[in-house]
Amino acid sequence: MKKVGIPVAHYKTQLTEYPYITFQEFGTTNFSASGRVWREAIKVGVDHYTNKEWDETVEKLKRVLLKKNINFTTAIIWYEDDEIIHTSFDLTITREIEV
Repeated sequence: MKKVGIPVAHYKTQLTEYPYITFQEFGTTNFSASGRVWREAIKVGVDHYTNKEWDETVEKLKRVLLKKNINFTTAIIWYEDDEIIHTSFDLTITREIEV
């Protein structure tokens, strides 16, 4: 997410300058892919905070996720304190694990 060009923090941050992104893991699901390979699906929440309407970094974030083949949905967009636009994304990241 560094390619978006704004600060990124894990879980929470003390940043007060916008825009910025936080992310957190929600859990994993493991399932057999074939033989000795398992596939892990990791659920991740990504939150984008800005004080600018139509902030271009939201679109940059979406493009980075698409280029990395990461499935996502825009879960919710809401306004905080009448000045901050908070966009929340739900991601599923998959990886193979040899056992």
